[in-house]
Amino acid sequence: MPQSNKFSSEPVTTVLSWTVKHGKEQLFEHVMHDIHKVARTFPGHMGVTTLQSPTHKDSFQTILRFDNTKHLETWLSSPIRQKMMKPLEEIAHIDTSVKATGLETWFEVPGQLVTPPPKWKMVVATFIAIYPVSLLFTLFLAPHIATWHAAVRALFLPVIAPIILTYLFMPFLTQRLLKHWLYKNDPS
Repeated sequence: MPQSNKFSSEPVTTVLSWTVKHGKEQLFEHVMHDIHKVARTFPGHMGVTTLQSPTHKDSFQTILRFDNTKHLETWLSSPIRQKMMKPLEEIAHIDTSVKATGLETWFEVPGQLVTPPPKWKMVVATFIAIYPVSLLFTLFLAPHIATWHAAVRALFLPVIAPIILTYLFMPFLTQRLLKHWLYKNDPS
């Protein structure tokens, strides 16, 4: 009988929410900076950042991305990470840890546990978000870069679109505009 593979081959994002002891915020950021430098050396690392809440100075979130679950688990369970996390145990604790793969990361609702919507709804919502980005690119940017080499022109949309989608369009669509359609059983 074949064994199921517990590791996803899709990119995976983990969000760790931290509460830091009062007055230890700068030390926390310094230690996290050192941990981030080491994380970047691990296979499959796609980015990591720690952000401080603008309203709660003792609240931080670390967003960690790897190309697949196996590489993420290798980093999380590595002896070097375990050693580097020791100083944090005295100044901070993890409140929550959330892991998502693929398109699911665009369909999270902060502060709520929700079941991701059906994939067809994810496709529709993603289309609704991508179309205006593509249209704006075609109307306003493409004419100005039309004489550039095709390889350079082709970089613009894949570089700009994920940033706009991840930080602006998808949060607005999934958490406000389409929330009740995407999450029919959502009590809020």
